[in-house]
Formats: sequence, C-alpha cells, structure tokens
Amino acid sequence: MGSMNHSPKTRIMDGLKNNRGLYLIAAGVFFLIFQHAMLYNSRQVANADVSEHVKPRIARAEYGLVHAPTQCHFVKRADMKGKSFFADLEPAYAPEFTLLSAWLKPEYPSAVEAPKEIPEIYKDGFTMGGKVKIGKWYFNQAYLGNVQALPQNVWTKADVEDYMVKTLTETKYDGDGLNINTALAKYNQYVKGKRGVVIGSEHPWVEAMALRAGSGPILTVEFGEIISEHPMISTMIPKEFTESFLNGKIEPFDYGISFSSLEHDGLGRYGDILNPIGDLQSLAKALSYIKPGGFFFLGLMNGDDEIVFNAHRIYGKLRMPKIMAGWHFVDVILGGLQHTVVMQNRNGCI
Repeated sequence: MGSMNHSPKTRIMDGLKNNRGLYLIAAGVFFLIFQHAMLYNSRQVANADVSEHVKPRIARAEYGLVHAPTQCHFVKRADMKGKSFFADLEPAYAPEFTLLSAWLKPEYPSAVEAPKEIPEIYKDGFTMGGKVKIGKWYFNQAYLGNVQALPQNVWTKADVEDYMVKTLTETKYDGDGLNINTALAKYNQYVKGKRGVVIGSEHPWVEAMALRAGSGPILTVEFGEIISEHPMISTMIPKEFTESFLNGKIEPFDYGISFSSLEHDGLGRYGDILNPIGDLQSLAKALSYIKPGGFFFLGLMNGDDEIVFNAHRIYGKLRMPKIMAGWHFVDVILGGLQHTVVMQNRNGCI
C-alpha cells in the first residue's frame, strides 16, 4: 500500500534498479527523459533540457559500446563466382539505429500469446514499408519465460561428445548445417583456441562443431534456459547475457556463430516481444561483444525478401545488407535454403 504514495520519479528509479545491467547504461537516459516528459508541457523547454542534459549521457553510454581504436587485418573477400545473390552484396556501413538502442531492446517475455497475424501497428515495420511480402506459418513455442520447455534443456558431456561425432556427417539442417564445418575449417585460425559465443541453440550441435574445430570456451545464449554439464560450454538467457555484458562481467569474444536463429527474433514465436527490427538489433549487439576484426559465422534463410509470420524471415536484397550492417563481408558457403555467411567486425577497426 505504501508504494502507491511514491512519486513518479521514485517508481521509475525502482523499476530500473530491478534490472541491474540496463540500469547502469540507461538510468540517466530514461530518468531524465521521463522526468522532463512529466514536468514540462512545453515541448520547446523539454527539448532544450533534453539537449542539454540527456544527449551527453547518451553519448557516453554509446561510446562505451564502441571498441577502442584497433589495428585490424581484414581477410580479402572470397571469390563470389557462381554465387550470384552475393556477388554484388555490400553490407550497410552501419546500422540505422544506435548500438545503445540495440542493447536496450526488450529481452523479457511477452505477456500475451504469440499473435497469428501481424498487428496493423507493426505491419509497416515488418514489411519494410510494404516492400516485403507476407507469408503464413504459425508457431507458439514460448521458451522465453519458460512457458514451454526446450526439447533438450540439459546438455551432458556425453551429449556434446555424441554431437561431435554425428555432426561430421549430419545435422538437423542437412547439408546446410554441415556448411558450418566447412567455414570453421576454412577460417580455423580465427576459432582454434579462441573464446566463442553461440546465439540461439536448442541442441549443442553448433557448439560440438566448434569444439571439434579446436575452439576454446563457448557461451551459448538461448531463449530457453539450458543447463550445460560440459566444462567448455556455459549458457545464458538473453536478459542475463545483456546484464552481464553491460556490467562488464563478460569480455568481448573472438568469434560468434548463429545458425537459423536470428531470423526468428522479434516475431513472438518463442515468447519474445514483437519487434520488427529485433533481428537487426540482435546482430548489431554483436558489434560490441565481438572483438574488433573478430569473426561471425551467420546462417540465415536467403531468397526473395519475405516475412513468414511468425515462423521466420527470408533475407533478400533488401534486408540482407541491413542485418550485415557494420560488418566486413568475407565469404559465403552456399547451402540449399540457408547459406553460411562469414563476416568480420569493423567496430573499432582502423
């Protein structure tokens, strides 16, 4: 009952303190934005105060997500002969949003069941202004928030070792998944003995491939909670990863891998909040948590741009350059439905 007498300022600060990681970067930003919104009706005065007080804080927070200037060696782009989709592909120079806004994307579970149709308010965003066609394929697999359990939420050492053998010849994604082996072998010097992060993994098949390629410790970030009993693999849910990184508890990684994961981000399929640019923001965050010049192996569905709601996105000439924004394009290992794109981080490189 006593909390009902708290001022708006107190309620805002209490809410932010409950999320330690976001509080460190966002407290000053949101406190001042909301404070000015409540105390001033004059837009002119509010804008003046925001300009004077908030912008420097935003700049400092943004600066903390940019790597210190580092001399990087960029691998020459591989021959794209016979790879027509990628022959003239150029990643956007930088994301169309700030790294800070990417790190502040909602990581908590949605309070409602995954919608079967794209809400009208989001249609323009999801279709990139009506340029991307809409298909239908519905799932409700709310791993985030533990509404539904993962198919395998305990990874034993024996499980991982079994996958290390199996993934020599087979994966859930057939030959498309085996292309991860090809990429890790071709660019092994950037993986062997290095720290890696895997984004999105219901089963430890990608982790097994990386360990077989000689990887050092691996962190897996997955919507559903996973218990890893393998000494080389640790796990976190997205919210935990964000808090830990922003609190300085996680050092940037040497490389990252994500296969058939980011195309689901922001569609609500796994219990996440609807977010038309959730996929773009998630990979933009990697510009902060992968070292300058570090590698990222990205497996996505490629073809004509489409959003198959709420199953996945298909990346074509419109969206592919956007999800690769800020990265140096090194190579692509062609598959059937999903190709493995190899990139290097340009954030901080001189």
